Amino acid sequence: MKHYCDICKNEYALDVKKCKTCGRRLKEKLTEEEQKELQKQNDDFTVVNTMLM
Repeated sequence: MKHYCDICKNEYALDVKKCKTCGRRLKEKLTEEEQKELQKQNDDFTVVNTMLM
């Protein structure tokens, strides 16, 4: 996971809280691998939830 600035589109390490260019607060950005893992977890949860209903 990294931090990024919506305005400047710069990426920073997690320990940086504000953009060094514009000073705005940074948002978290998942890596592609983290996005795939999160999607898999959501899919698994959906299957379990459907089975319980």
